[in-house]
Amino acid sequence: MDRTGLEYFVALAEELHFARAAERCHISQPAMSQQIRRLEQAIGVRLAHRNKRMVSLTPAGIAFLGEARKMLRQMSEAADMAVRVDRGEIGQLRLGVTAPALYVVYPEIAALFRTAHPDIGVLVQEMTTAEQERALQVGDLDIGLIHPPLEGGGLAVQEIGRAPFHVALPSDHRLTAAKSLELGDLADEQAVIFPRQIAPQLYDTVLRQCQEAGFTLKIAMEAFPAQSIIALVAAGVGIGFIASRTQRLDRHGVTYRPIRGPHPQLSIGVAYHTDGTTPAVLAFLAAARTAGRAMR
Repeated sequence: MDRTGLEYFVALAEELHFARAAERCHISQPAMSQQIRRLEQAIGVRLAHRNKRMVSLTPAGIAFLGEARKMLRQMSEAADMAVRVDRGEIGQLRLGVTAPALYVVYPEIAALFRTAHPDIGVLVQEMTTAEQERALQVGDLDIGLIHPPLEGGGLAVQEIGRAPFHVALPSDHRLTAAKSLELGDLADEQAVIFPRQIAPQLYDTVLRQCQEAGFTLKIAMEAFPAQSIIALVAAGVGIGFIASRTQRLDRHGVTYRPIRGPHPQLSIGVAYHTDGTTPAVLAFLAAARTAGRAMR
């Protein structure tokens, strides 16, 4: 039983005339008769009575007509859904996001993507850059918001923006007297910093830039996410590095200062498999680029 046979039967049931039904379906009358007989043989019952003057449906034909219309409607809906999925208009996107990106840029990306593609669901998983890289390699993610560069290869990576690090200080710290700081001002300070596994390349960059400023960063504690770093700063454990104003939580006992001169920046990018550039992935990438421009 195929779609064509169902369409021909519905035409005959509505026209109750072989010639008119054949004309409506753009086939010959003998072909119409053959198609109806084939359908009846496939089902195993007679669907229509016919003679030289009229056509009428059997009780089985009347019952089958409603189901045939339903099946045709479902076929059309299924075909339409397949086309929309292929175009990237509906479906689901498996997305990895680092904790910093969740605060810094993801809300803007999500709003843009949702407006343009309301029927594509996004399954969000908070993951480190390294975890996302592994998940993308094995196909467990479609796309990820990461902190480039990646340590391995085989994935396409596009940086969408950078957020400058600010220094979080206990509010009674002597350095709060300055409106801005240089990295060298932190030479004698104990620091609270994110663990290296969160973003290995970024962690190394922070330490390297401190060395270029003339000192080795003294790490009092590693903590994650940003809320934990800020809480430890408020407790007086040390100073902290916080990426952008977006992560600057308004917490009693903490004061923030920008860094002038060379300083670390949180790079945010999109990673995906070049073999997996579905319309949904490309649409998310476009939204990420737009939101990333606002970071600059």
